[in-house]
Amino acid sequence: MTEQTRNRTASSASAPASAATSQKPPVVLGLLPFAGVVLFLIAEVVGFVLTGGDGFLRWTTMNAVLFLIGSSCMGNGIAHLFFGPVIARSIGWQPGPFQFEVGAANLGIGIAAIVAGAAFEPDAWLAPILAAAIFLFLAGAGHIRQIATARNLSINNAGPILFLDFLMPAVALALWVWLTLS
Repeated sequence: MTEQTRNRTASSASAPASAATSQKPPVVLGLLPFAGVVLFLIAEVVGFVLTGGDGFLRWTTMNAVLFLIGSSCMGNGIAHLFFGPVIARSIGWQPGPFQFEVGAANLGIGIAAIVAGAAFEPDAWLAPILAAAIFLFLAGAGHIRQIATARNLSINNAGPILFLDFLMPAVALALWVWLTLS
């Protein structure tokens, strides 16, 4: 092997490692949590067009369970499980084993919400709504603590995801309560 070949091999071998440490998350990873919001809005428009508004509250609540909780949590789960180091850095944290746990929790909540929303009556929808609310409200509180104590203003700590942590389960829970009381 010539000196030139050795230098090219050494530099190409170290390039991915240095690129990985400074890598920004691909745009699609940043959009995964918002997929649930977009799908919810599309389902609402389609449902309204198809039904003319009949059963609006029931359909809206079911869509909140399926998409605001189910799809969003699945998107977060996929992002944390398969792209953990990149996601951790975008939150302003060091990659670590917490990524697997956060991903598994999100994926479990997301799957439970989709199954409950698609296959069961509204009484069963409360369980995944509560699981998501507890998990996401506490995750949001953790992000706020990081902002206050560490001045962590990273996009996936202090950005739109912070508001979604509170807004999505709050909307789903409010709709479920409204449906139940009506």
